[in-house]
Amino acid sequence: MALFSRDVERSAVGAAAELGVAFVSYAPLGRGLLTGTFTGAGTDLSGGDFRRLLPRFTGENAKANAALLAPLHRIAAERGATTAQIALAWVQQRARVHGLAVVPIPGTRRRARLLENAAATRIELTAGELALLEPLAGRVAGERYADMSLTSAAREA
Repeated sequence: MALFSRDVERSAVGAAAELGVAFVSYAPLGRGLLTGTFTGAGTDLSGGDFRRLLPRFTGENAKANAALLAPLHRIAAERGATTAQIALAWVQQRARVHGLAVVPIPGTRRRARLLENAAATRIELTAGELALLEPLAGRVAGERYADMSLTSAAREA
């Protein structure tokens, strides 16, 4: 479950809630897309970065997805938070909607980012903020992976 990738809410999240088990939210920051550092300008990723192979990070998709971040940037600025914190706070609030515990695993490499991410647990988004973020996943351009047969979404009807 992630702000830009909500496909698991149609299947796995409901099953986890029904079974009373926690759900692990993989890549809740959209592989860095939701951190606020991605501009879609084509210069965001180094030559060896594997995200250059992911449809959401390439060409027109990259530009369109970077533009989708405007509400996230606005909310973060108004809250004195980072876009990553807002995205992680959204995951926690979405978990409550589904009635289950969620353990997000953002790809954190630095202690400062770990502390920043943990601070997201203290952010409670308003109904208005949630309404701004709600439609974003439906507008994301490009698949998560070049070959979607490798994901659970490709096996669902």
